[in-house]
Parts: sequence; structure tokens; C-alpha cells
Amino acid sequence: MTGMRARDVLMLVGVAVIWGMNFVVIRWGLNSFPPLLFSGLRFALCAVPILFGVPRPEIGWRPLLTLGVTLGLLVFSLLYLGIYFGLNAGLASVVMQAQVFFTILFASAVGLERPKLQTRLAMIIGFCGLALIALPAGGHVAILGLCLTLGGAASWGISNVLIKQLPPVRMLNLMVWISIVPPLPLFLLSLVFEGPHAIAAALSGMGLGGIGSVFYTAVLSTLVAYGVWGALIRKYSNMAVAPYALLVPIVGMGAAAIFLDRNLTTLDFAGAALTVAALAINAAGHIRHAWFSRRQRLLRPTP
Repeated sequence: MTGMRARDVLMLVGVAVIWGMNFVVIRWGLNSFPPLLFSGLRFALCAVPILFGVPRPEIGWRPLLTLGVTLGLLVFSLLYLGIYFGLNAGLASVVMQAQVFFTILFASAVGLERPKLQTRLAMIIGFCGLALIALPAGGHVAILGLCLTLGGAASWGISNVLIKQLPPVRMLNLMVWISIVPPLPLFLLSLVFEGPHAIAAALSGMGLGGIGSVFYTAVLSTLVAYGVWGALIRKYSNMAVAPYALLVPIVGMGAAAIFLDRNLTTLDFAGAALTVAALAINAAGHIRHAWFSRRQRLLRPTP
């Protein structure tokens, strides 16, 4: 398919807005719940559609459970902890995009793909951007929060490599079924590290804001957004859809500035700009390669 329908473009922009706002909603949710409990509630709600007959993806239990640990347990619990320990929600939306570069590194390490020169340049620029964000400007950046969020991005990169090795699956079904893994360990970790009193206080004092945060992160950000994203990747291609993810950190930083009233330094903006530019360079390189390969196939004489 050569063109993308306007409705589908609007849907992709909507997904990017949902994911960008997700970081602000997480920050709001952490006002109601401790991070491990919050993450556990998110995935408990994500797993509910299994009760209504959502079929299990046609993959073995081992890869399903492994993804439940990497994409479920690690990615989001580390992100929640990173924001809880002080990383600005807007910057978190940028830092999490390091998953693109971690995916390239891990895919290269296992021999799935070899990064081209343009991709290597994008990685260097991207990590320079992250380094600028990490520079402590009078204690502005919480280093622990940054490191935890980078750990979430690395776990996301591992998950992407694992997904690349799966047969074609519906992302919605996959996200629902990997959600059976995180709740129990997250609730147990919450009990040990956050304590029964904090859990009881959060659940007994849960208001509309807390309920809305869990609903948004579980239903909108996970099930709806991933379902639409996966469906449009199947309809078009990963290369046609992936560049819309560049809108996520832009929306995330804008939403954090508007709704959280967090002041960012010049270094923060410079680091975010470099990171987004690196993502754009990497996406442009993949799109050009896909276009060139398709053109070569069309020009190849038919035997």
C-alpha cells in the first residue's frame, strides 16, 4: 500500500498523544499510589479481557512469560520508579525513547541486524542528548530516577528483540496475555518494600484521580493504543508507522510543561532536541532503505 488514509494518520497521532500524556498521568497516579502497587494495578486491569474470551497469542508459554517479565514487569515498574524518584515526566517521555537505540544494540548483539552508518550516527547523537539530560544542573535531574528509567528503556529494547523473533501476533492479544505475569510479583514487592500500611492507605483513600490514572494507563495507553498501533503496522508497515512515535516525547514534554508546571533547563531542552533528532534520523534511514528496496523490486525484470 503506497498511501495512508487520513483517518489512519489521525489514529496514529491520537496514539502518540495518548502515549505522550501517559507520562503526566503516571505522575498524577503516583500521588495516589506507591509505584509498585500502581504498576501492579495497571496490569491486573490489563489482564481482565482474558475473562471475556480474548484468545492467547499462538506462541509458546516460555516466550509469553519471558515477555511478561521484560515488557510487563521490568519496563513499566522501572519507569514508574524513575518518575517516583524524581525524573521529570516530560524528560521521562524522552529518556524512554532510548529503547530504539537499545533495540538496535541488542539486535546487533544477537545477530538479528547490523546497524548501518546512519543508524550509528543516530545512536551517537541520541546518547549525547541523553548525556545532556543527565548533566546535573544544580541537582535539577534526579540521577537515580534517570538510571531507573534508562533501565526501563533497556528492558523495552530487550522486549523488542524478543518480539522480532516471534511469529506474527496481534499486539492487543499479546499485551493482554503478558499482563498475567506482572501483578503477583509487583504486589508482593509492594508489600515488602512499600509496606502494608501504604497499600491499605492508598486503596482505602483511592479517589477518582487514582481510579482514572489506573484506567488511563491500563485501558487507553496499553490496550487501546497498542491495539491500534499493532493493527496499523499490519495494515501498512513498521517503517510507515514507526515515525509517528517521534511525536510521543514532544507531546510528553509539552504536556508536562502545561499540566505539571515543571521548569526545564536549557540543557534539558537541548538534550531532548538531540534525542528526538536522532530518532528522526534513524527513522528516515529506515524509510529510505525500505523505499529503495521496494523500488529495486519493482524495477527488477520479471522472468
